[in-house]
Amino acid sequence: MPEYLYQQLEQTLRDEIKSGQRAPADRLPSVRQLCAEHEVSKSTVLVAYGRLESEGLIEARPRSGYFVSAPQKTKKNILQSPAPSQPTSAPAEVSAGQVLVDIMEQGAAFDLLPSTEVSPGNEALRRCLSRAQRQQSSAEQLYYDEPMGLSSLRTQLAQRLGQSGSQIDKNELVITSGCQHALLLALMATTQPGDVVAVESPGYYGVFQLLETLGLQALELPSSAESGISPDALELALQHWNVQALMISPCYATPTGACMPEANKRRILELTQPRGIAIIEDDIYGDCYFGLQRPRSLHSYDDTGSVLLCSSFSKSLSRDLRVGWIAPGRYLEQVKRLKVVTALASSRTLQQGISRFLEEGSLDRHLRHMRQQHRDQCQELQTLIPKYLPMATRCSQPEGGVALWLELPDSVDTVSLYAKARALGITITPGRLFTAQDRYQNFLRMSFAHPWTTKRKEALKKLGKLVLTNGA
Repeated sequence: MPEYLYQQLEQTLRDEIKSGQRAPADRLPSVRQLCAEHEVSKSTVLVAYGRLESEGLIEARPRSGYFVSAPQKTKKNILQSPAPSQPTSAPAEVSAGQVLVDIMEQGAAFDLLPSTEVSPGNEALRRCLSRAQRQQSSAEQLYYDEPMGLSSLRTQLAQRLGQSGSQIDKNELVITSGCQHALLLALMATTQPGDVVAVESPGYYGVFQLLETLGLQALELPSSAESGISPDALELALQHWNVQALMISPCYATPTGACMPEANKRRILELTQPRGIAIIEDDIYGDCYFGLQRPRSLHSYDDTGSVLLCSSFSKSLSRDLRVGWIAPGRYLEQVKRLKVVTALASSRTLQQGISRFLEEGSLDRHLRHMRQQHRDQCQELQTLIPKYLPMATRCSQPEGGVALWLELPDSVDTVSLYAKARALGITITPGRLFTAQDRYQNFLRMSFAHPWTTKRKEALKKLGKLVLTNGA
């Protein structure tokens, strides 16, 4: 039986729709009617409706109410997912390449073309930020924010973490300057130069940057595009190497979009907790799911304080917001000290604006729209790939996140392709960036974070022609 009232109402309506009691195009009861029938609050009904809408079972029509959606035709992806990775099973020093620096200088974190689209919810966010700026007193402007961050924002975040299964108090959270800063604090609190850190392969390039900066060794572990890191591979690695920390993104990892099964999350903890290994969890894509509900974080299964949960608003709301957070568990005191050393304090105005944005429920409205949009854009990309990149051999099939992992013929070197694409005004993200080893040269990370406008489709078409003339 679902625990919360909105979950109970949501399940009741879902059962009625899937059983045929409510047919496609049927109008659903009004919010007021459901409040009266089920003796629940307006917010309970809106949350239930919002979750069913993000699932694609119902749709909201302006000034008309909610209606049962027509069944969606599943678009079959003709490409299979890439085979599980097989990195070299030994720790290695890390060296970031110039290509990554160039990509970040172009501001093309989402591939192909810079985006000028304004995402829904940002207008409401701007109003909240402007109001916070206007209301800030001259006295407040003279002082730094408290090192742990604004209390009201930490309260809102603690409540939201409950959606991923974590029960946490605001005093167990520290506000950071984005997720990358949170990951940096986590590594600094749990490792020393020369230590071995186990990571996913392929894995987030920002992790490899951090490992290089801190003088740490990367032990890359086999991962699949469906379920992420292999617990069996981790168990074998722990028998041979003295691993100090594990960096992992269980929910829609970049670049593959993999989501770890719940049983695998529990097994990861069973393998690491007895050995005292810290787990640094990057949960930045956790809210970017397409399906029924948000997957649980690995942190939610931890009862020892060994998991350091890191995230931010950059993928779920706006990449311009450099506001993130970390739940450091038993490393709280170290992280608090390191926060002061590395950033001193966070922007009070930004935090106040975001806190108000959360309090008003604007983030949930934004996320409902964003998840539907990303799901549609992912499906569209999967249909565009055979059309414009017919030489592609495999493609991941994510159920969340913002990107998929595309495999091209072995003869294609995407690092060499990068400069040629760049000359055409197209930015790609070569697979080689997602490892510290000499691997994934024929892979691309492809983003579906933006609508497939005519210009973006044209860029994809040009990329396909470029691949054909350069070794495919």
